[in-house]
Amino acid sequence: MASGGVVIRSVRNAADLKTFVLLPWTTGIYDNDHAWVPPVIGDQMKMLDRKHGSFYEIGDAELFLAYRGNRPVGRITAHVNHLYEQRYDNRTGFFGFFESINDQAVADALFDAAASWLKRQGKEVIQGPQSFSIYESVGFETSGGDILPTSGLFHFASYYPVLAEAKGFQKCVDWHCFLVRDIEDYRHYLSQVKESFMKDQNITYRTLKRREISQRAREVMEIFNVAWAENWGHLPLTEKQFKAFFKELRLIVIPELAIFAEDKGKTIGFCITVADASPALRVLNGRLYPWRFLRAWRAMKRSKRVRTIVMGVLPEYRGRHIDDVFYLKTIEKGTSMGYNASDCSMVVETNRKMIDALNVLRADCYKTYRIYERDLW
Repeated sequence: MASGGVVIRSVRNAADLKTFVLLPWTTGIYDNDHAWVPPVIGDQMKMLDRKHGSFYEIGDAELFLAYRGNRPVGRITAHVNHLYEQRYDNRTGFFGFFESINDQAVADALFDAAASWLKRQGKEVIQGPQSFSIYESVGFETSGGDILPTSGLFHFASYYPVLAEAKGFQKCVDWHCFLVRDIEDYRHYLSQVKESFMKDQNITYRTLKRREISQRAREVMEIFNVAWAENWGHLPLTEKQFKAFFKELRLIVIPELAIFAEDKGKTIGFCITVADASPALRVLNGRLYPWRFLRAWRAMKRSKRVRTIVMGVLPEYRGRHIDDVFYLKTIEKGTSMGYNASDCSMVVETNRKMIDALNVLRADCYKTYRIYERDLW
């Protein structure tokens, strides 16, 4: 497939896959971009490999590379999710893992390739970026792109929304990132509201030891899939997906900030906060070389930010301020440990209850990611 001097090729072998994964480095898209967090190359290879990636249990994908001459200049995936089809509709397909030099012809060729593949799958609408789900890398930054994202969030070239909109993509939905800054200032506020939020004597709160966190993975998965069932675009995570998530989580989780709520011994909610690994990932630059580990660990320790990466409360326990107690306990304990900013991300714009709770904490919306969509052409 060729257009405007741009040739599109499907990924067909391990060498192609490596070219696909390494493209952000080989193109120099993020050279001197201090907000870029390089992903771990080995993790990306495994995620995209049909033999190992958990996504392929529930969907199918085609990976495309754009070349100008012999030089790779862009990439994209087109994918379908069978769980999405069962829960929502059969019309929508997705694109993800988009990277491109700042060239509209390259972007157009990539979008055309993804659209053509999705059309052959019987789809009518293309939506993205989602790589591969809303709980992974979603959206292009439309604000806050100059700020280093925290753990598990991503940064993209500032011109990506321009390329997408020039191709006819329009806003589908926005996801916001909130940061509670200078949490030391909230001590007085916390002392005022904590007593009223903690009055439910039937609920107890406890933190976990590091070794316990992996043991609670299935429990967390079951609550998460129920608690987030009404969230925009939610699809229940499979056990393989959750195991992959927890494998990464246990490396950066802060045990003192892994809080579980229980009612007479039954776990009814959880709130897990992690250290800010982004500075460490910048040091590693995609490669897990042992001689970089100490410098990466020190970089992570220097960061005073944390991120509440996953939280959930069973529906029958909502309205009892359990989520508020999670926020308060995280801020209180985080302050005592020397952290001064707590990231609560990502929150879809339709989740007014959570946004209102964060507004009470005077959290700043410091970054927004936009998912785009358009009819197939």
